[in-house]
Amino acid sequence: MTFPKKKIIFVTSTRADFGKLKSLINIVKNRKEFSVHIVITGMHVIPKFGNTYKEIQKTFKTNIIKFKNQSLNDRLEIILTKTSEKFSRIVKKINPDLIIIHGDRVEALSAALVGSLNHILTAHIEGGEVSGTIDDTIRHAVTKLSHVHFVGSVIAKKRVNRMGEINKNIFNIGSPDIDVIINKKLPDIINVKRRYGIKYNDYAIFLWHPVTSKIETLKEDTNKILKFIKTLNKNFIIIYPNNDPGSNLIIDCYKKINNKKFKILRNMRFEYFLSLLKKAKYILGNSSSAIYEAPMLETPAINIGNRQYKRIKTNIIKNIDIEDLNDKTINNFVKNYKPIKENLYGYGNSDKKFLKILLKKNFWNIAKQKFFSDLS
Repeated sequence: MTFPKKKIIFVTSTRADFGKLKSLINIVKNRKEFSVHIVITGMHVIPKFGNTYKEIQKTFKTNIIKFKNQSLNDRLEIILTKTSEKFSRIVKKINPDLIIIHGDRVEALSAALVGSLNHILTAHIEGGEVSGTIDDTIRHAVTKLSHVHFVGSVIAKKRVNRMGEINKNIFNIGSPDIDVIINKKLPDIINVKRRYGIKYNDYAIFLWHPVTSKIETLKEDTNKILKFIKTLNKNFIIIYPNNDPGSNLIIDCYKKINNKKFKILRNMRFEYFLSLLKKAKYILGNSSSAIYEAPMLETPAINIGNRQYKRIKTNIIKNIDIEDLNDKTINNFVKNYKPIKENLYGYGNSDKKFLKILLKKNFWNIAKQKFFSDLS
Protein backbone atom coordinates (compact mmCIF):
# COMPACT_ATOMS: atom_id res chain seq x y z
CA MET A 1 0.00 0.00 0.00
CA THR A 2 1.39 3.39 -0.96
CA PHE A 3 1.53 6.56 1.13
CA PRO A 4 3.33 9.91 0.96
CA LYS A 5 7.09 9.69 1.62
CA LYS A 6 7.77 9.64 5.37
CA LYS A 7 10.63 11.39 7.13
CA ILE A 8 12.23 9.30 9.89
CA ILE A 9 14.75 10.40 12.51
CA PHE A 10 16.88 7.76 14.25
CA VAL A 11 18.58 8.99 17.44
CA THR A 12 21.82 7.39 18.66
CA SER A 13 23.94 8.40 21.64
CA THR A 14 26.07 5.34 22.45
CA ARG A 15 27.99 2.60 20.64
CA ALA A 16 25.52 0.12 22.18
CA ASP A 17 22.35 1.69 20.83
CA PHE A 18 23.94 2.21 17.40
CA GLY A 19 24.60 -1.55 17.33
CA LYS A 20 20.89 -2.06 17.96
CA LEU A 21 19.69 0.51 15.43
CA LYS A 22 22.11 -0.26 12.61
CA SER A 23 20.18 -3.06 10.92
CA LEU A 24 16.93 -1.08 11.20
CA ILE A 25 18.52 1.98 9.60
CA ASN A 26 20.04 -0.18 6.87
CA ILE A 27 16.78 -1.75 5.81
CA VAL A 28 14.86 1.53 5.45
CA LYS A 29 17.69 3.85 4.36
CA ASN A 30 17.36 3.32 0.62
CA ARG A 31 13.64 2.64 0.42
CA LYS A 32 11.70 5.07 -1.76
CA GLU A 33 8.98 5.28 0.90
CA PHE A 34 11.26 6.90 3.48
CA SER A 35 13.67 9.78 3.96
CA VAL A 36 16.02 8.79 6.78
CA HIS A 37 17.94 11.18 9.05
CA ILE A 38 20.40 10.10 11.77
CA VAL A 39 20.93 12.33 14.81
CA ILE A 40 24.16 11.62 16.69
CA THR A 41 24.97 12.87 20.19
CA GLY A 42 26.10 11.61 23.61
CA MET A 43 29.29 9.59 23.90
CA HIS A 44 29.64 9.44 20.09
CA VAL A 45 30.94 13.01 20.01
CA ILE A 46 33.13 12.90 23.13
CA PRO A 47 36.81 12.51 22.14
CA LYS A 48 37.83 10.43 25.17
CA PHE A 49 35.41 7.72 24.05
CA GLY A 50 36.98 7.58 20.61
CA ASN A 51 34.74 9.84 18.50
CA THR A 52 32.55 6.93 17.43
CA TYR A 53 30.43 9.26 15.31
CA LYS A 54 33.04 8.67 12.60
CA GLU A 55 31.91 5.06 12.27
CA ILE A 56 28.33 6.20 11.71
CA GLN A 57 29.39 8.79 9.14
CA LYS A 58 31.48 6.19 7.34
CA THR A 59 28.59 3.72 7.31
CA PHE A 60 25.73 6.01 6.25
CA LYS A 61 27.44 9.13 4.85
CA THR A 62 24.40 11.40 4.26
CA ASN A 63 21.58 13.03 6.25
CA ILE A 64 23.60 12.96 9.47
CA ILE A 65 23.33 15.62 12.18
CA LYS A 66 25.58 15.54 15.25
CA PHE A 67 25.69 17.75 18.29
CA LYS A 68 27.38 17.82 21.68
CA ASN A 69 24.93 17.56 24.56
CA GLN A 70 27.15 17.53 27.63
CA SER A 71 30.25 18.79 29.34
CA LEU A 72 32.50 16.83 31.69
CA ASN A 73 30.73 15.87 34.93
CA ASP A 74 27.30 17.16 33.85
CA ARG A 75 24.50 15.63 35.88
CA LEU A 76 21.86 13.58 34.08
CA GLU A 77 19.18 16.25 34.44
CA ILE A 78 21.51 18.83 32.88
CA ILE A 79 22.21 16.48 29.95
CA LEU A 80 18.46 15.95 29.62
CA THR A 81 17.86 19.70 29.36
CA LYS A 82 20.67 20.34 26.87
CA THR A 83 19.64 17.42 24.67
CA SER A 84 15.97 18.39 24.66
CA GLU A 85 16.76 21.97 23.65
CA LYS A 86 19.07 21.02 20.78
CA PHE A 87 16.98 18.10 19.55
CA SER A 88 13.89 20.33 19.54
CA ARG A 89 15.58 22.65 17.03
CA ILE A 90 16.46 19.69 14.80
CA VAL A 91 12.90 18.39 14.90
CA LYS A 92 11.52 21.80 14.04
CA LYS A 93 13.82 21.96 11.01
CA ILE A 94 13.19 18.43 9.69
CA ASN A 95 9.53 18.10 10.72
CA PRO A 96 9.71 14.27 10.89
CA ASP A 97 6.82 11.84 10.64
CA LEU A 98 8.54 9.39 13.00
CA ILE A 99 11.24 9.54 15.69
CA ILE A 100 12.96 6.26 16.59
CA ILE A 101 14.85 5.88 19.85
CA HIS A 102 16.39 3.00 21.73
CA GLY A 103 16.63 1.84 25.28
CA ASP A 104 17.29 3.65 28.50
CA ARG A 105 19.71 6.54 27.95
CA VAL A 106 18.85 10.06 29.01
CA GLU A 107 19.15 11.09 25.34
CA ALA A 108 16.31 8.69 24.49
CA LEU A 109 14.24 10.29 27.23
CA SER A 110 14.96 13.75 25.79
CA ALA A 111 13.95 12.68 22.28
CA ALA A 112 10.78 11.03 23.60
CA LEU A 113 9.85 14.23 25.44
CA VAL A 114 10.32 16.31 22.31
CA GLY A 115 8.35 13.85 20.20
CA SER A 116 5.51 13.54 22.68
CA LEU A 117 5.15 17.26 23.38
CA ASN A 118 5.15 18.04 19.65
CA HIS A 119 2.68 15.26 18.78
CA ILE A 120 5.19 13.46 16.55
CA LEU A 121 4.89 9.69 16.24
CA THR A 122 7.64 8.26 18.45
CA ALA A 123 8.79 4.63 18.46
CA HIS A 124 10.78 3.02 21.26
CA ILE A 125 13.09 0.07 20.59
CA GLU A 126 13.49 -2.54 23.38
CA GLY A 127 11.16 -1.10 25.96
CA GLY A 128 9.75 -3.40 28.63
CA GLU A 129 13.14 -4.69 29.72
CA VAL A 130 14.22 -4.66 33.37
CA SER A 131 17.78 -4.40 34.63
CA GLY A 132 17.56 -3.24 38.23
CA THR A 133 18.95 0.33 38.29
CA ILE A 134 17.96 3.90 37.36
CA ASP A 135 18.05 2.66 33.76
CA ASP A 136 14.69 0.99 34.46
CA THR A 137 13.14 4.29 35.51
CA ILE A 138 14.35 6.03 32.36
CA ARG A 139 13.36 3.13 30.09
CA HIS A 140 9.83 2.93 31.50
CA ALA A 141 9.44 6.72 31.26
CA VAL A 142 10.42 6.53 27.58
CA THR A 143 7.82 3.80 27.10
CA LYS A 144 5.08 6.02 28.56
CA LEU A 145 6.10 8.92 26.31
CA SER A 146 6.28 6.81 23.15
CA HIS A 147 3.39 5.89 20.86
CA VAL A 148 4.83 2.71 19.35
CA HIS A 149 6.86 -0.07 20.94
CA PHE A 150 9.22 -2.43 19.12
CA VAL A 151 10.06 -4.84 21.94
CA GLY A 152 12.66 -7.58 22.04
CA SER A 153 10.86 -10.47 23.71
CA VAL A 154 7.51 -11.94 24.69
CA ILE A 155 8.09 -11.00 28.34
CA ALA A 156 8.93 -7.40 27.41
CA LYS A 157 5.72 -7.14 25.39
CA LYS A 158 3.68 -8.29 28.39
CA ARG A 159 5.37 -5.70 30.61
CA VAL A 160 4.69 -2.85 28.19
CA ASN A 161 1.05 -3.97 27.93
CA ARG A 162 0.79 -4.00 31.74
CA MET A 163 2.10 -0.43 31.79
CA GLY A 164 -1.12 0.61 30.07
CA GLU A 165 0.14 0.69 26.48
CA ILE A 166 -2.27 -0.28 23.72
CA ASN A 167 -1.63 -3.87 22.67
CA LYS A 168 -1.98 -3.27 18.90
CA ASN A 169 0.84 -0.69 19.11
CA ILE A 170 3.30 -3.16 20.67
CA PHE A 171 5.33 -5.24 18.19
CA ASN A 172 7.70 -8.04 19.22
CA ILE A 173 10.46 -7.88 16.60
CA GLY A 174 13.26 -9.32 18.75
CA SER A 175 16.55 -7.58 19.50
CA PRO A 176 18.02 -6.01 16.32
CA ASP A 177 21.62 -6.79 17.26
CA ILE A 178 20.82 -10.47 16.80
CA ASP A 179 20.39 -9.62 13.10
CA VAL A 180 24.10 -8.85 12.88
CA ILE A 181 25.12 -12.04 14.69
CA ILE A 182 22.98 -14.37 12.60
CA ASN A 183 22.92 -12.77 9.17
CA LYS A 184 26.23 -10.98 8.71
CA LYS A 185 29.65 -12.55 8.39
CA LEU A 186 31.69 -11.15 11.25
CA PRO A 187 35.20 -9.79 10.67
CA ASP A 188 37.99 -12.34 10.86
CA ILE A 189 39.47 -12.41 14.37
CA ILE A 190 43.00 -12.05 12.98
CA ASN A 191 42.00 -8.77 11.35
CA VAL A 192 40.25 -7.64 14.52
CA LYS A 193 43.35 -8.26 16.61
CA ARG A 194 45.54 -6.51 14.08
CA ARG A 195 43.25 -3.48 13.93
CA TYR A 196 43.18 -3.05 17.71
CA GLY A 197 46.71 -4.15 18.53
CA ILE A 198 45.71 -7.27 20.45
CA LYS A 199 48.47 -9.85 20.74
CA TYR A 200 46.76 -12.40 22.97
CA ASN A 201 45.54 -15.77 21.71
CA ASP A 202 43.57 -16.52 24.87
CA TYR A 203 41.74 -13.70 26.60
CA ALA A 204 38.64 -12.64 28.50
CA ILE A 205 36.73 -9.35 28.15
CA PHE A 206 36.04 -6.93 30.99
CA LEU A 207 33.31 -4.36 30.33
CA TRP A 208 32.24 -2.30 33.35
CA HIS A 209 29.78 0.62 33.37
CA PRO A 210 28.86 3.06 36.16
CA VAL A 211 25.88 2.29 38.36
CA THR A 212 24.57 5.82 38.82
CA SER A 213 22.82 4.98 42.10
CA LYS A 214 26.14 3.78 43.60
CA ILE A 215 28.54 6.53 42.50
CA GLU A 216 29.88 6.90 46.05
CA THR A 217 31.38 3.39 45.94
CA LEU A 218 32.17 3.23 42.20
CA LYS A 219 35.90 3.91 42.45
CA GLU A 220 36.29 1.44 45.28
CA ASP A 221 34.21 -1.19 43.46
CA THR A 222 36.19 -0.75 40.24
CA ASN A 223 39.53 -1.12 42.02
CA LYS A 224 38.26 -4.23 43.81
CA ILE A 225 37.37 -5.90 40.53
CA LEU A 226 40.63 -4.85 38.85
CA LYS A 227 42.57 -6.22 41.82
CA PHE A 228 40.64 -9.47 41.54
CA ILE A 229 41.15 -10.00 37.81
CA LYS A 230 44.85 -9.26 38.27
CA THR A 231 45.06 -12.27 40.61
CA LEU A 232 43.61 -14.47 37.85
CA ASN A 233 46.83 -13.99 35.86
CA LYS A 234 44.92 -14.08 32.57
CA ASN A 235 44.85 -11.80 29.55
CA PHE A 236 42.02 -9.28 29.62
CA ILE A 237 40.66 -6.92 26.98
CA ILE A 238 39.28 -3.96 28.97
CA ILE A 239 36.88 -1.66 27.11
CA TYR A 240 35.98 1.84 28.27
CA PRO A 241 32.56 2.30 29.91
CA ASN A 242 29.66 4.30 28.53
CA ASN A 243 29.40 8.01 29.32
CA ASP A 244 27.06 7.81 32.31
CA PRO A 245 27.99 9.94 35.33
CA GLY A 246 30.92 8.23 37.05
CA SER A 247 32.58 7.03 33.85
CA ASN A 248 35.51 9.35 34.58
CA LEU A 249 36.10 7.51 37.87
CA ILE A 250 36.35 4.19 36.05
CA ILE A 251 38.61 5.61 33.35
CA ASP A 252 40.91 7.14 35.99
CA CYS A 253 41.31 3.66 37.49
CA TYR A 254 42.17 2.24 34.05
CA LYS A 255 44.78 4.93 33.44
CA LYS A 256 46.71 3.72 36.47
CA ILE A 257 46.96 0.16 35.15
CA ASN A 258 50.44 -1.04 34.26
CA ASN A 259 50.02 -4.67 33.34
CA LYS A 260 51.03 -6.38 30.09
CA LYS A 261 48.13 -8.80 30.48
CA PHE A 262 45.59 -5.96 30.25
CA LYS A 263 44.81 -4.36 26.88
CA ILE A 264 42.64 -1.24 27.27
CA LEU A 265 40.48 0.00 24.38
CA ARG A 266 38.43 3.19 24.26
CA ASN A 267 35.90 1.75 21.81
CA MET A 268 35.33 -0.87 19.13
CA ARG A 269 33.17 -1.10 16.03
CA PHE A 270 30.16 -3.27 16.85
CA GLU A 271 30.90 -6.09 14.40
CA TYR A 272 34.54 -6.18 15.51
CA PHE A 273 33.44 -6.37 19.13
CA LEU A 274 31.19 -9.31 18.29
CA SER A 275 34.11 -11.17 16.71
CA LEU A 276 36.21 -10.50 19.79
CA LEU A 277 33.39 -11.61 22.09
CA LYS A 278 32.84 -14.80 20.09
CA LYS A 279 36.44 -15.91 20.64
CA ALA A 280 36.70 -14.77 24.27
CA LYS A 281 37.00 -17.27 27.11
CA TYR A 282 34.27 -15.28 28.85
CA ILE A 283 32.95 -11.75 29.39
CA LEU A 284 33.01 -10.24 32.88
CA GLY A 285 31.35 -7.03 34.08
CA ASN A 286 27.90 -5.46 33.96
CA SER A 287 27.24 -4.83 30.27
CA SER A 288 24.05 -5.85 28.48
CA SER A 289 26.37 -7.54 25.97
CA ALA A 290 26.51 -10.41 28.46
CA ILE A 291 22.74 -10.70 28.26
CA TYR A 292 22.05 -10.22 24.56
CA GLU A 293 25.10 -11.06 22.47
CA ALA A 294 27.17 -13.48 24.58
CA PRO A 295 24.58 -16.31 24.68
CA MET A 296 24.09 -16.14 20.90
CA LEU A 297 27.86 -16.31 20.42
CA GLU A 298 28.14 -19.18 22.93
CA THR A 299 30.47 -17.17 25.19
CA PRO A 300 30.22 -17.62 28.98
CA ALA A 301 29.02 -14.44 30.69
CA ILE A 302 29.55 -13.39 34.29
CA ASN A 303 27.44 -10.42 35.41
CA ILE A 304 28.74 -8.49 38.42
CA GLY A 305 26.46 -6.52 40.73
CA ASN A 306 22.95 -5.20 40.17
CA ARG A 307 23.12 -3.26 36.88
CA GLN A 308 21.71 -6.17 34.87
CA TYR A 309 20.57 -8.62 37.53
CA LYS A 310 16.85 -8.34 36.77
CA ARG A 311 17.27 -9.19 33.09
CA ILE A 312 15.84 -12.48 31.81
CA LYS A 313 17.21 -15.26 33.98
CA THR A 314 19.04 -18.12 32.31
CA ASN A 315 21.53 -20.70 33.50
CA ILE A 316 24.01 -19.67 30.81
CA ILE A 317 24.65 -16.33 32.56
CA LYS A 318 26.27 -16.23 36.00
CA ASN A 319 25.20 -13.42 38.35
CA ILE A 320 27.57 -12.61 41.19
CA ASP A 321 28.20 -9.80 43.71
CA ILE A 322 31.55 -8.04 43.90
CA GLU A 323 32.13 -9.39 47.40
CA ASP A 324 31.64 -12.95 46.16
CA LEU A 325 34.11 -12.82 43.26
CA ASN A 326 36.54 -15.72 43.37
CA ASP A 327 38.47 -17.68 40.79
CA LYS A 328 36.89 -21.01 41.78
CA THR A 329 33.36 -19.80 41.04
CA ILE A 330 34.37 -18.33 37.68
CA ASN A 331 36.50 -21.29 36.64
CA ASN A 332 33.75 -23.77 37.54
CA PHE A 333 31.16 -21.80 35.61
CA VAL A 334 33.36 -21.50 32.52
CA LYS A 335 34.50 -25.13 32.71
CA ASN A 336 30.95 -26.47 33.00
CA TYR A 337 29.41 -24.00 30.56
CA LYS A 338 27.08 -25.64 28.06
CA PRO A 339 26.06 -23.22 25.30
CA ILE A 340 22.40 -23.12 24.45
CA LYS A 341 21.15 -20.73 21.78
CA GLU A 342 17.93 -19.96 23.58
CA ASN A 343 16.89 -17.21 21.13
CA LEU A 344 15.27 -15.23 23.92
CA TYR A 345 15.54 -12.10 21.79
CA GLY A 346 14.57 -13.27 18.33
CA TYR A 347 15.94 -15.06 15.29
CA GLY A 348 17.83 -12.42 13.35
CA ASN A 349 14.91 -11.00 11.38
CA SER A 350 14.12 -7.92 13.46
CA ASP A 351 14.89 -5.61 10.55
CA LYS A 352 12.49 -7.42 8.21
CA LYS A 353 9.71 -7.38 10.81
CA PHE A 354 10.38 -3.69 11.43
CA LEU A 355 10.17 -2.81 7.73
CA LYS A 356 6.99 -4.82 7.22
CA ILE A 357 5.29 -2.85 10.00
CA LEU A 358 6.45 0.53 8.67
CA LEU A 359 5.15 -0.31 5.19
CA LYS A 360 1.59 -0.66 6.47
CA LYS A 361 -0.52 2.43 5.95
CA ASN A 362 -2.34 2.04 9.27
CA PHE A 363 0.98 2.30 11.14
CA TRP A 364 1.15 5.98 10.18
CA ASN A 365 -2.36 6.51 11.51
CA ILE A 366 -1.48 5.52 15.08
CA ALA A 367 -2.94 8.17 17.39
CA LYS A 368 -0.53 10.75 18.80
CA GLN A 369 -2.80 11.26 21.80
CA LYS A 370 -1.87 8.64 24.40
CA PHE A 371 -4.52 6.69 26.27
CA PHE A 372 -4.11 4.28 29.16
CA SER A 373 -5.24 0.79 28.24
CA ASP A 374 -6.63 -1.03 31.28
CA LEU A 375 -6.12 -4.77 31.43
CA SER A 376 -9.38 -6.64 31.38
